[in-house]
Formats: sequence, C-alpha cells, structure tokens
Amino acid sequence: MHLGIPALLEFFRKHREDESLVLVTIIATEGSTYRKPGAMMLISCDGAFEGMISGGCLEGDLLHHAEMVFTSGVAAFVTYDMHAGEDLVWSLGLGCDGIIHLMLQRLDRADGFGFLRQLDRSQRARKAALVALAIQPAEGLACGTFALLDQSGVSVGDPQLQSGLQIAAQAWPQWRTQQAALANADGPVAVMQVNIPAPTRVLICGAGPDSVPVVRVLCELDWDVLVVDHRPAFAKAERFPPNCTVIECRPGRLGEATDLGELDAVVIMSHHLENDCAYLRQVAARGVPYIGVLGPRARRERLRAMAACGDLEIHGPAGLDIGAELPSAIALSIAAEIHAVLNQRNGLPLTIRANEES
Repeated sequence: MHLGIPALLEFFRKHREDESLVLVTIIATEGSTYRKPGAMMLISCDGAFEGMISGGCLEGDLLHHAEMVFTSGVAAFVTYDMHAGEDLVWSLGLGCDGIIHLMLQRLDRADGFGFLRQLDRSQRARKAALVALAIQPAEGLACGTFALLDQSGVSVGDPQLQSGLQIAAQAWPQWRTQQAALANADGPVAVMQVNIPAPTRVLICGAGPDSVPVVRVLCELDWDVLVVDHRPAFAKAERFPPNCTVIECRPGRLGEATDLGELDAVVIMSHHLENDCAYLRQVAARGVPYIGVLGPRARRERLRAMAACGDLEIHGPAGLDIGAELPSAIALSIAAEIHAVLNQRNGLPLTIRANEES
C-alpha cells in the first residue's frame, strides 16, 4: 500500500542540509525477493540510511556502491543474484531465490534533491503522486532523470517525463509500478513509473485503554493516526505515541473535528452503543474503505440498524481470527485486517498462497 515513504521523507528532512544524498530504487526483480520494484532507500554521505531493499543483507554492500555515486555523480546500476546453489550467496545464507536490479542516483541539495522536496510537499498535503525515472540513457536524457506529478496537478522535473505522467494520470492508476517507453531521437527509452499513494490515515473512535495498543501498532506502520474521544481523562496526547493526533470532541460533532473524506480506515471502539452509533452514522456516507467495530455480530447489526447504514460493509468483530484475547493481540489482529483490506488481500496464511502457486 505504501513504499515506506513516510520514514524515507523523515530521513530526508533530517538530512536536507547535506550537500547530496544517494537514492537507491529497485527497478526490476526476478523470482522471489524481499522487496518489489519501486522500493527505495536513501543514503547519506556519512553512511546513514533509511529504507530497505532486502531483509538487511544487502544494505551494507550498497553503501560501498553509494560511495562511488557520491563521488562521480553518475547513476549506477547494481544487480544482486540471490539464487541459492551449493554455496549460498557470500556465505551469508541469502537463499531468497531471486534477482534484484537497482539504480543508484545522486540527488543534490543545489537541485532540490530531485523530486524529494516536492514529494515531501505532496505527502504533507495528502496527495498521491506519480514519479517517473529514466532507467536507460538517451540523447538529452541521462539515467536518473525524473519527473513528478501529484493529484493536485503540481508537476516538476523533465518535460518529456512529465508528459508521460500526464497520460498515465488521466484516470489515476491503480498499479504500483510500471515500465513505460518514451519516444526519443535515439528510439524508445525505458522509464519506470512509480505510484506513491497519499499517507494512510486511520481514525480510532474511542480512546479507552484498549485503544492504546491499537494506535501503537498503527503508528509503527507509519500511518497517520487520529484518536477521538469526548472524555477528557482519555483524550490525552501523552497516553499515545507522539506521532498521532488526539482530538477531544463529542461523538455527534466528529465531522466538525476532522475531515472524514480523507480517511482510509475507521475503527469504532468507544464501548458505548449510542456513541458508536453517532460515529458510524457520520462516517457511513463518506466511502471509507474500511470500517470496523468491536463486539459480536449481533452488536454490529444493531449498530447498522440504529445508524441506518443499509448494506454498508462493516467489519465486526473487527480483526482477523488469530485467537486474540488480550488488548495487544486484538490490536495486532485489527491492524492486520485493515492492512489486508486496504491492499485488497484476503488475510489468509501465505503458506496457502505459496502452495497454490507451486
């Protein structure tokens, strides 16, 4: 659903006074790999980095390649073949049985760090963005040349690449990445386009003790989490992770306290039937992809009737069936279900999928 962009941009903000950074992008994969095309990693000149392109086994080696890119300023390509034979790769046990193709490019502060500065603005404005990267050299188009177009129409970067993004954005795409061919004097040029969604925003209605682990898990996913409650003793920011927003307001005035049209998921857990109904009634008509409520099916249907929600899809009891009983386990099951729904997955064990594919 997202590519680790919030953490990547946080790293960028901390290093925005650096002279340059190196951006690593997975441009293609073959077979089974830890990360997929579009995944990114940022490296600073002192060897600090954010983002993962593997399970942690390749990042150290990439730092050496990044040193050369820092020096030359020329984009470089690195391929890791992790097919496991008799000798596992580098004797590190990297038996992922896949191949990763990466592009490393230097982004300079003097040039606005490529598309990062605008991507930061777009994410803060909660706008999805399309990014194009030239992954093949051509006349007037070096590898790493970029363009960005966000959903508000803001665009930066190479005009040729911008034109390709304008075509792709005529109906905002559902794909995560795609390879495109750009017409050029030298012939078709390979371009990678990456669809970067707006930050995921989740609203938790009810700030009781069992909401704290839910918020904690969701914040660990780098999601934008809002917590609302009308009780002053519960609606305290210090009870929750520092990177979430806590709002004190009456259930019936929820729409005045936050923009319900920007929500990706809502979990209603005030444990009070009338309050839960007030919350549900206000979010029901906003097209929120995921709405979850606590309690048994009978309570869910009673809430549906009280809020006059008709056939609205409501996940209740919220969460996947993992045998959860304690608040921390329930939080895990709820977060997993939200993640699955937003990614249009069924939440079944990966073993089942692997067996079906074999």
